[in-house]
Amino acid sequence: MSTKFHSNLIWTLLFIYSCSKDTNLYPDPSTIIKDQQEWQKKFYFERISEFKNVPIGKKKIVFLGNSIMQGGGNWNDRYKSNNIVNRGISGDYTAGVLKRLDEIIFYKPNAVFLMIGINEFFADNSEKPEVNPENVAKNILKIADTITKHSPKTNIFIHTILPINNDQYIKIKEVNYNFLQDNYVPSINSQVKETNSILKLNGCYEVIDLYSIFIDETFKLNTDLSSDGVHLNENGYRLWVHETMELIKSFQNN
Repeated sequence: MSTKFHSNLIWTLLFIYSCSKDTNLYPDPSTIIKDQQEWQKKFYFERISEFKNVPIGKKKIVFLGNSIMQGGGNWNDRYKSNNIVNRGISGDYTAGVLKRLDEIIFYKPNAVFLMIGINEFFADNSEKPEVNPENVAKNILKIADTITKHSPKTNIFIHTILPINNDQYIKIKEVNYNFLQDNYVPSINSQVKETNSILKLNGCYEVIDLYSIFIDETFKLNTDLSSDGVHLNENGYRLWVHETMELIKSFQNN
């Protein structure tokens, strides 16, 4: 009787410890993310709550990033897969991703596909010299390095940041922010292009260059592939899947 009691107690304590550890994998609402606005914080922690309810699990492929990644919805349907997990958060920054890597490190996925960085540049950064291509690229690579350090068998792929189409965005959203003007220096797209150039030279991680196939003749996001000049429409997501299908297949259920 005593042995059975102790056995049950041990299993109960292990279960409590496991639950506690899982809870600690996620940032709590007191977490401060530099430059995060209230609407971004709201989206961030709503998604974190969803992640807690449906953890990554083992042997998965993680799509990690911002609204463009989140907007892909059920990536399993797109790739005819069953082990892809969407970890995109609308409005997220590289700093926000860095705060939520514990879950990924804990579950050690087969692969991580990362796209992040556009939100840093989608703002008036005239008084924020620290927001520049070098630092954004540095943070993106820091995300990859952090995962690699703690989960060395996880394969990491970095997507280039997609450009925007400011004309389409201004027309659809009916806004006229100064940083969206063609004469704003440095322009969003020039910063995106420079960041991508740095990423391509990283030497450690494979870079999936979606930028080159999503631009039009003016080096802006092709309007045929975008819903508003920033986010993708179904044509855009179909092209993305077409370009990466074979690579994703190689990590399914490994």
